[in-house]
Amino acid sequence: MKIGIIGSGQLGYMMINTMRRYPIEFYVIDDNKGPSASIADKFFDVSQYREFVDSCDFVTYEFEHIDRNILEYASQNGKLRPSIKAVELKQDRSLEKKYLSDHGFPIADYEYAETYSDAFEKARKFGKAVIKSCRGGYDGKNQYFIDINSKFEKHPDMPYVIEKFIDYEYEASIIAVRDENGKFYHFEPSFNYNKNGILIYNISPVGNTIEMIDIAKRLMESLKYIGVMGIEYYVKDGKVIINEYAPRVHNTGHHTLTGSSVSQFEEHILAVAGMDIIRPDLFVPSGIVNIIGTGIDGNISPILQLGNTNIYWYHKNEVRRKRKMGHVNVYGESYEEVRNKIKDIMEILYGDKIEDFI
Repeated sequence: MKIGIIGSGQLGYMMINTMRRYPIEFYVIDDNKGPSASIADKFFDVSQYREFVDSCDFVTYEFEHIDRNILEYASQNGKLRPSIKAVELKQDRSLEKKYLSDHGFPIADYEYAETYSDAFEKARKFGKAVIKSCRGGYDGKNQYFIDINSKFEKHPDMPYVIEKFIDYEYEASIIAVRDENGKFYHFEPSFNYNKNGILIYNISPVGNTIEMIDIAKRLMESLKYIGVMGIEYYVKDGKVIINEYAPRVHNTGHHTLTGSSVSQFEEHILAVAGMDIIRPDLFVPSGIVNIIGTGIDGNISPILQLGNTNIYWYHKNEVRRKRKMGHVNVYGESYEEVRNKIKDIMEILYGDKIEDFI
């Protein structure tokens, strides 16, 4: 079997590495050669999208902002998994918000604006709000926190959504998988710590699971979804509110590489390839620490000597601030043990100056 992956970043890299024990060839397409291009069976430039799609049994993707020609051609040929609908909603935040609202899912109150000045005024009316660009923003990019005391600053005019700020107790997420026959499984949800819109670390399991699971199942069914999906939530007063979903494997699911009976990457490819998905079991409490804006040289031994740690390096060609360079998987006998190890890893990687790296 030949599986095509649109995008050549770290998510594709981990999909391919995880599935090398299966009789599957992996083809990758991108406008630049990222980490997964070096281990794929074949690399295609985006101009070769027809040859790429024609060569594959199924096509999936590792990020949302994809050349329209590739998506449409793969979809027209019945090879795209998850569906084009799932990714189209993610290419424009306003479409995602409208879909979730129209289908009765819990989200924050929001508005739409064509320009930044209009978005700023609508944000001030909320009292406290977050302005997010409809297209292209991720890991905190093109996102602005506004309250009634904020002074206007010039930002690019483009479509924005304005979300009323949720004074949440914590952030959480769930990784779930659905196959072509509608079979649904989920991993244990995780507690997520984000800073400046970037995931720093997470720990699984966390509470309030029933509502998160129900939302994930209903959302995937509504989209007739095939593959793994990550859904991020705010938790407030025992209730969950959807922040956003990701139609792919997700950063908050990396802990499944060592803490679970099956990883999110294996589940995704099994679903995409039309094979039987596996009920995941969490072996022990587990989590990750992202390695952002820094190298790993000199830190490998100290991290490994903590015990119950595994380093995953993404082999990107340049270290840059805010850039995810790798992550560390952590597991232990208790939630508290994992949390303490995460604190130790944070100290090794960043000291007390995480802001200098993100």
